[in-house]
Amino acid sequence: MNNCYSDNQLTLKRRAILWLMMVACLILAAYYLLANSKINSSVLSLLPKEQTNNVPTELIDGFQNRLDRQLVWLIKPTNGELEPVNWWYQTLKKLSFISQVNGYFDETFQKNWGKFAFQYRYQLLDSKTSERLKNGTQLNWIKSQLYSPFSGISATELENDPLLLTRSSQLNQLANSGGLTIQNNWLSGQDDQGNQWYMIFAELNNSSFNMSQSHQITTQLNELTKQLHEKWPNVEILKRGVLFYSDYASSEAIDDITTIGSLSIIGIIILIISVFRSIRPIILSILSIFVGIICGLVAVLSLFGEIHIMTIVMSTSVIGITVDYSLHYLTERLLHGNQESPYASLKKLISTLTLALCTSFIAYLILLIAPFPGLKQLSIFAVFGLLGAFLTVICWYPLLVNKLPVREDVGYKLLSSWLNLWKNKQMQLIMVSIALLFIGYGFINLKVDDDIAKLQALPEQLQLQEQKIISITRQTTDQKWFVVFGDTAEQTLQRLEQFLPKLELAKSEGYFEQYQSINLPSFQKQQENIEFVKQYSPEIISSLTQMGIKANLPTFEQPIITPELWQQSELSQGRKLLWLTLPTGKSATLIPINGIKNIIEIKKLSEVDKGIYWLDRREEFNTMFAHYRIQLSQLIAGAVILICSCFIFYHRKYGLKAALKSTLPTLLSTGIALAINGITNQTLNLFSMLALILVIGIGIDYSLFLSNNKSQNQSALLAVSMAALTTILSFGLLIISHTVAIKGFGLVLTGGIFTAFLFAPLVINNRQEILGTKG
Repeated sequence: MNNCYSDNQLTLKRRAILWLMMVACLILAAYYLLANSKINSSVLSLLPKEQTNNVPTELIDGFQNRLDRQLVWLIKPTNGELEPVNWWYQTLKKLSFISQVNGYFDETFQKNWGKFAFQYRYQLLDSKTSERLKNGTQLNWIKSQLYSPFSGISATELENDPLLLTRSSQLNQLANSGGLTIQNNWLSGQDDQGNQWYMIFAELNNSSFNMSQSHQITTQLNELTKQLHEKWPNVEILKRGVLFYSDYASSEAIDDITTIGSLSIIGIIILIISVFRSIRPIILSILSIFVGIICGLVAVLSLFGEIHIMTIVMSTSVIGITVDYSLHYLTERLLHGNQESPYASLKKLISTLTLALCTSFIAYLILLIAPFPGLKQLSIFAVFGLLGAFLTVICWYPLLVNKLPVREDVGYKLLSSWLNLWKNKQMQLIMVSIALLFIGYGFINLKVDDDIAKLQALPEQLQLQEQKIISITRQTTDQKWFVVFGDTAEQTLQRLEQFLPKLELAKSEGYFEQYQSINLPSFQKQQENIEFVKQYSPEIISSLTQMGIKANLPTFEQPIITPELWQQSELSQGRKLLWLTLPTGKSATLIPINGIKNIIEIKKLSEVDKGIYWLDRREEFNTMFAHYRIQLSQLIAGAVILICSCFIFYHRKYGLKAALKSTLPTLLSTGIALAINGITNQTLNLFSMLALILVIGIGIDYSLFLSNNKSQNQSALLAVSMAALTTILSFGLLIISHTVAIKGFGLVLTGGIFTAFLFAPLVINNRQEILGTKG
């Protein structure tokens, strides 16, 4: 028995003190970073940032950030009563977290709208009026309006605007308003049953993805909805907005963190108590987990400035891996604490622990290849978390395990029986055959699906409300747009004007039902419009005068409308979100497309070199998912070949058969991890391949430990068994996550790692002693 440190005692103490100082600094850094960072809950921020097109990323992000802050409500009062609509509108205006509320067009608004439209009527000349002026039918159109019993043209309007340009512009704008009209001064639409719904839309002051703020806002809005129903029980209200989905995702994620994290730690504690029969190993294991979490958290917050809520959920699974280093060392001391010093135990395990750390590093670092911020955060968290847990074990444990109980026969009978089963060649053949049948059946039923929409289960109630809002307003949220962009506002507007005739032609040919565009002409177009009216107005004015209608010849001394002036005016109401100018001068406008019938022909209208791009974000992300899935598949295939080659080379001295057999744990764990998707009717996607990387990187540790000749096989197998159980427990609990992607991630990991553990004894060749002694 040797309980002294010999010449290494001073070195160990210095190392422990140095690591203690570093951990203290890390704890202070974590406290500071948490106070000055945010927890992000945006589903969109999990998606790739890189663009597959030439549209400047900052333009797309700018539009997206605006849209994320929008909230929409539709209210259906009983018997046409407008009091509940007005109550909701006025209540929203008083809320501090809302910057503006729209939907009510009072007389002041309509007056200002008409004043602006009248003042700039020549600049705002619409395409239909322009065409009528050109082909000489404008006078006939004026007569049709003049003699129509429903037009309501006053003598003042006709005298001040004899060409009726303001009226024409207004009618043209209403024709492109979709299913919405103005009723009783409110923006409204009708459902299929003819019921009138009134729309109120608002914009948040800040992002929808500040977790604490979004939950408070949602709670307050829900309380207001409750008050609305108490005042008017029969009133119906529908809502739509990223805020509500964000709050739902945050709540589900918090539940996941609480449940998965708590159950994982409880399971690990129960396992350690049942094996060690002591509280000290629990304290030591929690210590390494705590330090690992602090290291991972500081690394993520330092590099990214924030941490995503889904990263936190997935990082709870790292607990099961960080505790592995503790278990390997503590198990060695449990079985052989009376035979060797703490330093000797560390020296025996250090090479294998380091190799295991490196394989886990490689597995998690490969996640950095994926373009997903959430996975990059997970990768950094895991790498630094594992490093922190590893350093805690090698720096502190040799000084803290002196009084650890020794139980030399723990698990001996069970482990002996387990290994004796694997010594039986018939048993090996049966198990491998069952695994191959499982893999074959799973692969037959395996399906590939890269649709990102299926990675997150959305609340059914919100989805139903959104679908009803879409049916009433005919305004979808599927983010299918044409983006027109340029280096300047003028270039963007000119490109838009050149593109709109092509879009009109595509609409007339039935490729889609409707589009929406801003009503702001370029500087050049405004000047052309003025010259156009100058050219054709005298003849029309003369004809009206001959008819006995008092009509003044227009005056054209008027300024040009700038994008800034347009955005500040009432004329931009409802279209302001479609225009964006960056501080650099780069500008862009969106053209939402609804009722798509022929997506192939629509895509052909895209001309990126001319500043026109068809943007379907869902399709782009699906394509990117498929691209990276294929890349990772090739990378994994190469990694498996390399690992198997190394095992064959390492075991070649035991014969070709033993060398080939040593590759089976890696091959079977990879195959079964994929086959589980087919067995459980889960689709194969990028997240499955990412999980497969971890299966290989973590699962190989079990084979490495069991093939380590320096470690007693009993301690190795006991440590591997406990490590596998904690890892399976942590990753297995991901299956209960509310997020589909995380659930599938955990399913692949659990099946693969369990298989790697189950078949790990195959690497023990017949010439190695298997549990030859108890201690």
